[in-house]
Amino acid sequence: MGIIKKITKKFLKEIIDGNFFTWMLTVILNKLGILLSLIARAVFKWFCKIDSNKVFFMTQESMFTCNPKYISEELYKIRPQTDIVWRIPDIKGDGAVPYHYKKVRLNSYEYFRELYSAKIIVTNSFLFLQRPFFLKKNQVLIETWHGSLGLKKHNKEVIKSDSLLRVFSLTYTGKRTDYCIINSTLEEHSLKETYWPNTKMMMYGHPRNDIMFPAFKEKREELRRSIYKKYGIPADTQIIMYAPTFRNSKSFEYYNLDYSRVLDAVKQRFGGEWKLFLRYHPSMRLLALEFNSTLPDCVIDLTDYPDMQELVAITDIAITDYSSWVYDFILSRKPGFLFATDIEEYKKHDRGFYYPIETTPFAIAQDNDQLVQAIESYNDDEYLDKVEAFLKDKGCVEDGHASERTAKLICDILKH
Repeated sequence: MGIIKKITKKFLKEIIDGNFFTWMLTVILNKLGILLSLIARAVFKWFCKIDSNKVFFMTQESMFTCNPKYISEELYKIRPQTDIVWRIPDIKGDGAVPYHYKKVRLNSYEYFRELYSAKIIVTNSFLFLQRPFFLKKNQVLIETWHGSLGLKKHNKEVIKSDSLLRVFSLTYTGKRTDYCIINSTLEEHSLKETYWPNTKMMMYGHPRNDIMFPAFKEKREELRRSIYKKYGIPADTQIIMYAPTFRNSKSFEYYNLDYSRVLDAVKQRFGGEWKLFLRYHPSMRLLALEFNSTLPDCVIDLTDYPDMQELVAITDIAITDYSSWVYDFILSRKPGFLFATDIEEYKKHDRGFYYPIETTPFAIAQDNDQLVQAIESYNDDEYLDKVEAFLKDKGCVEDGHASERTAKLICDILKH
């Protein structure tokens, strides 16, 4: 009924405005254009010969980030002769993709040419944005997903309220995927009950999480020096990161963290000097620019920073609400807190949870008073015990070697 009501309202508006026939003609021509482009891509696909040495990487952000980033880096290290192609945004910018990879703009002619000629496609989300396409039968699709041990649901009941194109893309992606790279029995269950019921699950760990392990300590220290230099942060400063998830309403009323009080509480409990990194969900980026127009000096807005995992790797204390990044962060065994002001509302009207939020290792605060109290009363031994129990309960297999395993899988596919 909601869709019918919207269509009726739109028809009435255009009739009243006197633009009805112009509007209808525009709609018809746009639909014909979409149909023609779909047919053209289907024909073009068969003129693109598959290159058995080519691997195409894409992320939901069209940036050099998440699991595909760390897989491509490992692949380049062990098999530099591989033809590696990366998708970048269809707007100005190169998505932070390094120069030694080939780059193609989203939905361009070159994008489809490289995509259709790749032997392997690696993604962290669904396949297409705006422009539908269909892969060849002998192309291999590897799904790495962008969540992990997170509690937010993304099952079919949740996703069915999305746009028809997104639902169709997820359905097609699920049927077409050859391998899912996963890090836990929890993720295996959550993917199988959505769009990957028959896909081969590779319990490798998530490549983006390798950086959290002791073998990558030098790389983390190098990242910290680089980021500190870029944003003028003194070397002896520690970092809190507040990175909440999105809401369907796209309202900022739930993000009322009191930065000054939180920083004071952290200084009191842990000592030293601190800065707060603020990072909103990518879907909130444009709104965040206006909302964050005036921030105190102690807060640095890194919503536009391309690689979330680099920030996670150098963060000393994590604060979020329902976002899955904190379940990567706990691999560092550093303190984390949940600042969730709308738990019941979120469960009812947004995504809902796979498991009770009370069973996570994190102290839960529903307002700033509770958060300050949780920080001041933090007990490291109790927290670490909860982290170990949580990871064991969710069947987590992370060990810092996921990139190696996935790159080897790709090499084996290319070889055979």
